[in-house]
Amino acid sequence: MRVFSSLFVLTSIITITSATAVLSDDDEVLIGAATSFSGWMAVFDTSTTQAAELAVQDINANGGVLGKRVRLVHIDTKTDAAQTARAAQDLVKQGVKMMLTACDFDTGAPAALVAQQAGVLAISSCGGDMKSGDLTIGNNVFTMATDAEASGRILADWATNKMGWKTAYALLDTFIEYNKSVCRGFVGRFRELNGDDSVLLEDTFKNADVSVATQISRYNGLAEKPQVMALCSVPPGLASAIRQFRSAGIDIPVLMGTGGDGSAWHSAVPGLSNYYYMNYSADAGVEEPRPEVRTFNEKFEAQFGERPDSGMGVTGYSVVEAWARAAERAGNFDTENVRAELEKFTDEPLLAGLTTFTPQLHTNLNRPMLMIEIKDTKPNPLGFYDIREGEYVEWW
Repeated sequence: MRVFSSLFVLTSIITITSATAVLSDDDEVLIGAATSFSGWMAVFDTSTTQAAELAVQDINANGGVLGKRVRLVHIDTKTDAAQTARAAQDLVKQGVKMMLTACDFDTGAPAALVAQQAGVLAISSCGGDMKSGDLTIGNNVFTMATDAEASGRILADWATNKMGWKTAYALLDTFIEYNKSVCRGFVGRFRELNGDDSVLLEDTFKNADVSVATQISRYNGLAEKPQVMALCSVPPGLASAIRQFRSAGIDIPVLMGTGGDGSAWHSAVPGLSNYYYMNYSADAGVEEPRPEVRTFNEKFEAQFGERPDSGMGVTGYSVVEAWARAAERAGNFDTENVRAELEKFTDEPLLAGLTTFTPQLHTNLNRPMLMIEIKDTKPNPLGFYDIREGEYVEWW
């Protein structure tokens, strides 16, 4: 996992700041980002925050929002809950109209809570756990992610309808809520489609576990071997678990949600193959099927020297994109009015995908997701799978 400095790539639009307030003038509007450029969340938050910066640049190049130039103020939360809350409080003092929060409910919740209490919109880039979007914290909190439990259901639907797998093994990493939600959605939908006995084994491990030998032993003890493994985890535990199963001679297809994207961990699993995962777009090293995302990737690489680490990077762009679009439709930056416009989104075409919000749900359940296969270390995008159609679709 790469660790990024808080000074990684500064421009006139994104500002890494301390507790000193940087207030907007009459010709600009401030938005904030309380995300991590250091600590374990950096691998998820850095590219999404940089993508938000690109969105600001594109919006300003087209006249800004309601005639005002947008300025993004970023504070590195260092994957630390106390620092996250302090960063959010600082951004509120500076007068931000919207706050980008972490790509995870557990780490982003302290910022979202501060924003909610201050009457500021908080939008997570790719925090997938349902609590990021079900108004648990409050009605000002949204996520650009596809809900984690819904992601698990999409994976199960795809596995059954496109791959023909009828039996499964679910291995849950209990590290974060996202993992639990993905496995819950997968197991529920897989049983709906294939029967109550179709999940032959459910097991757990912890991300920091050095060994999953016990889990491998239980798997080997099954009288009938399942056709697919749903692994609900994130790096580095994800890579460690796959490597140990492969070293034990178990070549079962491994199926992952968005937490399994990104190529940085692949070197930990030599010859990675028979691995499938979903994403919003293709991460570095994968051919991107959508022309608008290819253009985004070119801009990103030109500014930051490489493509986004993760196919989740586009969600950061769409947080700003969605807020700006809603503000324009509202005719002002008032939180209540902008929130009302966001809640009218129905399959709204954003860079992150078709996006739907309602007054009751501020996350996505049925967005088409890109399925990617890795065979002999080579990634291959299979297409955007839409659970509503049970088929690959082109929606752009």
